[in-house]
Amino acid sequence: MHISVVIPVYNGAKTLAECLEAIYASDYSDYDVIVVDDASTDESRAIAERYPCRIMSQPVNKGAAWAKNEGALAAYGEIIFFTDADVIIQPDTLRTIAEDFQDDALIGVVGLLGHRLRYANFCSQFKNLWMHYTYRRQPKYVGLFFTSVASIRRKSLLAMGAFDEHYLGASVTEDIEFGQRLLTGGCKVFLDQRLTVEHVKHYGFWGLLKCDLQRSRGLFMTFLRNKLGRTGRKHWASVPWFFTLGVPLAGLIVLFALFALASWLPVWLLPALGAYVMLVALNWPFLGFMGKLRGKWFLLRSCLFLPLNLFVSGLGIVWAIVDYARGQRY
Repeated sequence: MHISVVIPVYNGAKTLAECLEAIYASDYSDYDVIVVDDASTDESRAIAERYPCRIMSQPVNKGAAWAKNEGALAAYGEIIFFTDADVIIQPDTLRTIAEDFQDDALIGVVGLLGHRLRYANFCSQFKNLWMHYTYRRQPKYVGLFFTSVASIRRKSLLAMGAFDEHYLGASVTEDIEFGQRLLTGGCKVFLDQRLTVEHVKHYGFWGLLKCDLQRSRGLFMTFLRNKLGRTGRKHWASVPWFFTLGVPLAGLIVLFALFALASWLPVWLLPALGAYVMLVALNWPFLGFMGKLRGKWFLLRSCLFLPLNLFVSGLGIVWAIVDYARGQRY
């Protein structure tokens, strides 16, 4: 079973070599690699040229959705494996994918980010553990297509219309939208938790908040398009229900705190404290998981950071509603 590995890259010079080294260290031999350079301005193409991969280049940046589609169209493998230039796979990743696809009923196979990350700063660890936790708790078969580590039968990808190229720029939610199309079409996508990879992504404080703002906006825009646009598509997201309920609670914390500040009446801090306690209690499965892996000090910081993170996610929802009302759909 031949696997074509497709790697979209835009200014990924810092990690692309390590990504390719890991792929070429695979213990599975029946594969080829396609690097789609989406008009990088750094040394990404020069790095890719050191390896026996096919390179496709675009003079103008068109975004991750376009790059993935171009790679898929050029692929000749029966199976296409999508990953990113900042993802490090395991030696057995491709072999495990090939084993999974021995089941003819499967259309796609996805994995998840591992809980280990080389960057020790809080924001990088928080984001990586959040992604690991939310995907680890998913069922065996999912309506997700997480393209940091996702594979699909090429004929099925093309039959479903591939990725929506209305999504421009870096990957945010085009893979989520595609996963929902697979789900609606009755396609069977298996989440194999053996397929864990390292996402070599460093987040600072503002970078993390910006990422989650954009992701929240993209997720809710997809939801609005499905429900109000009557696409008939089933909706599936990895966000846990308790995280969703935490968003309005985070809004209440900020609202009551502003009342206390504006009125100089500390009594308003009491309902703010109550909303905070409820938020932490609801999200304890996630917070407890963080504490178990990273210790009490990390747990404390997570408890303090999570309300802000949820509040920013709420702003992303508001942003999506405003844009949708103005006629934007992406």
